[in-house]
Formats: sequence, C-alpha cells, structure tokens
Amino acid sequence: MNDLLMSIVGNSFLGAVLAFALVLIPSVIIHELGHFIAGKLVGITILEFGVGFPPRIARLFVWRGTEFTLNALPLGGFVRPLGEDFVRQKGHEEETEDRQEAKKRGISRLVSVNEAKPLARIFFFVAGAIANLLTAFILFVAIGMMGIVDITGATLTVVEVQNESALYELLEPGDIIEAINGQTISLDQIDDASPTVFESIGDEAVTLAVLKGATEELVEVEVPTREQRVTNKGPVRIMGVAENTPADDAGILAGDLILQMNGVSVTDVVQLQELTALRLGLDTEIIVQRDGMERSVTLTPRENPPTGEGAIGIVIQNTFVESSLGLIFQMGVKQELVNLGIIDSIMFSIDRFASLFRSIIALPSQLFSGQIRPADARPVSVVGISQVGREFLERSIEQEEPVIILNYIALISVALGLTNLLPLPALDGGRILFVLIELVRGRPLPPEREGIVHLLGLILLLSLTVVVVFNDIRNPITNLLP
Repeated sequence: MNDLLMSIVGNSFLGAVLAFALVLIPSVIIHELGHFIAGKLVGITILEFGVGFPPRIARLFVWRGTEFTLNALPLGGFVRPLGEDFVRQKGHEEETEDRQEAKKRGISRLVSVNEAKPLARIFFFVAGAIANLLTAFILFVAIGMMGIVDITGATLTVVEVQNESALYELLEPGDIIEAINGQTISLDQIDDASPTVFESIGDEAVTLAVLKGATEELVEVEVPTREQRVTNKGPVRIMGVAENTPADDAGILAGDLILQMNGVSVTDVVQLQELTALRLGLDTEIIVQRDGMERSVTLTPRENPPTGEGAIGIVIQNTFVESSLGLIFQMGVKQELVNLGIIDSIMFSIDRFASLFRSIIALPSQLFSGQIRPADARPVSVVGISQVGREFLERSIEQEEPVIILNYIALISVALGLTNLLPLPALDGGRILFVLIELVRGRPLPPEREGIVHLLGLILLLSLTVVVVFNDIRNPITNLLP
C-alpha cells in the first residue's frame, strides 16, 4: 500500500491532487458544516448542503428540509440558505421560488438569513471558522496522543576515523556517539560555531556509548594526552545527490567530503553555497574525498536548476574535526517519540494554538523589520497549498509518521478559518462587518447595496486568486521549504 501511495505522491501532479483531496476538500466541507449546524441552531432555513460545486450530479437525500447534493467540481462544498445564492441575496422572485420549494419539503417555519436577528447572523457567519479551529484543536490533541518528537540531547555521527587514531579499530563511519564517560551530550555542547563536546576529556581512558546500527554498545578507548582539545570545522559532507544533475553526472556520491572548489578550501556550507553562486554556468573543479582518497571532478553549476534542486544537485551538511582524536564527525540531535496522555495532549494543542496566534500577531512587525522576507510570507493559492501538501504527504509516508501530514492539515484548517474572518467583502468577515454596521446604525443597509459590495469584492478576490495561482505555478512555494 505504501509503495502505491509513494508512486502516486512521487508524481508531482498526482501527488498535489491527492494532497488537495486530503487537505483542502475536508477543511472546506467542515467549514460549511459549521455554517449548516449554526443555521439549524438559530432557525435559519438551509435549503441545500452541497458536496462540491455545481453543476449538480445527484441529490443524495433530504434531511429536515435540507437537500444534500453531490456536485461536479470537487472544490469542497457550500451551504445555500433561504434567500441567498453563495455570496449574494436573491431577488424577490427567486426568493419566492425558494420559499415554495421549502414548503413542498414540509418546512413550515421559513427564515432567511436577513430575517434572522443580528446576533444569530453573526453566529451563522462565524461558525465556519469555529468549525475549522475546533477541527485543528482536535487534530493537535490527536497528534499529541499519537506521539510528539521530544529532543532529549545531542549526538555525534562518525564521518571518518583517521588511520593513526586510537579510535580507528573501534569506530567506523555511520556510528553514532550518544554519551561520553556516561554523560549524555547536551545541546549547548554542539554549538555550530564552536562545539565543546571533547574539551573536558583529559588523558584518561574514555568510555563512549556508541550506537552501531540498531545495537548500542560501550567502547572504551585510551585517548592521547592533550592539554587542550579544539574542534574545528571540517570539510562539507554530501548527504544526497539528485539524479541527472551536474553532481550525478560528475560521479559524486553521497558520503563524499568536499575539500576544495576551484582551489579554495571548503569548510562551511554557507561558504560552499557562495562559491557555487560565483561559478554558475562555468566549468568548476571540485576536490572530494572518498574512503580516505582524494579525487578531482569537474562540473558546471546550473544557472536555472529545476524546482527543489540546487545549482549542483546535492544535499550538504557541515562536519567537524577533532584532530587530537583523528575524528571527523557531524552533529545532530537525539529525539524520542513521546506519547502524551489526554490532559497533556490538550495542553499541547493549546500551546500550538498560542504559538500560531503569536506568530500571526508578530508577522507584520517582522516583515517591516526585515526579519522575514516578503517571499516567505507571500499569499498562497490552492495550488501552492497542494504543492506543499504533496511534500509533507511524501515525508509522512516515507517516515511512516502520519503526524506530519496531520499537522499540516491542522495548520491549513486554522488558516482557512482565520482567513474567512477577515473583514473583506464576499468573505464571512465581510458579512459580519455589515451586521455590525447594522447594529451601530440601528437598521440594515439596503440589500442591493450590500450585494453590489460583495459582488465587487468577489471579483477582486477571484482576480487576486488568478494572480497568486499563476505565481505559485511559475515560482513554486516548495522552493522555500527547508
């Protein structure tokens, strides 16, 4: 089953379609379900609950006077209350036809949206967002109960052990050092600028807790005497190579260490990226180390690489060298999956909501101060949401962690709910704004004027949507993913 899903998700178009079906369609239907339930609670007559958008395919059933329909365009769903058609109020003749239709279904008490009291209308309009936020809250609770990743410390992954090292016969590339002399490695010991993991080791025997494959064992080693141990940045390690890229064509492999680019020693990921940017479209010599042997390759960094790939087509990470031990290693974090109880899961969900709202509130100031690039906070269309959804769905399947895609669904549900509350014409927030104006004025605005405002707002929103969709196709949002 996983292989079938991976083959679908691996196709960018089919994967985006599947992500759209899993992420957006349920979120929109839940949003409309919120309006439906609120309408029933406050007595507003709901004529139709549609799954998808017209043209209609079939009438599924009728429940308490509401017709449930299946429609051709799979874009979520809609609620059609008495006297309205999506965002506009119907004229007198159309509303009369709706009333006649409702009476035929046996509905005796007919109440259109505008006939409901102001507070009832506000509840009706805000209920869609409430449903989305409640869904996200439940999903976060479920994620907490399924298990959240807790960072419990740090680890060192062995990249290379030099021949003269006291560790040469004991460690091999891929081994993971989890503790030294019985002490776990803390996060503050693996500072990316200056790691301090080995500074406390003297000339006594040292015991390392090493994870070899799936087996943890203790390795005892006499380390050479050294008054001071200093860890320096080492060569950049290649973690992965994309197919049909300059790196792939040049024979570079995952696990290779990049020592030089065009005669310049490489000791940092950022430095390598800057050197690469200066060589776009130019033949470039790279010295790599593999199995202790150096070799030279020549490639040409691409000026316009495909989506999701860099100029060379490699995934890279910094390494560090402890010369007194003859050890080259990478730093990482130690993670454990912790299943929370129901109370802790509820608190986790509350924390997630608080964090999201803090981020939203801080966004404008971060944009003005330059902490966040405008490109990172750009509007995203359904195309962009589906593109990102495909990435998260692929990771979720590969890692067999459903919480990855569930977390994304929850985030989109929050975004959908809050976006609809914006006080813009044609959105729920715009409808609420007109009700608030009515409360202040003491009487409603003429329905014709309100209808024109919502129609113009809808046209502007659709125009903006076209622009954003085009931008998401031309500059996929996945380019901004880490």
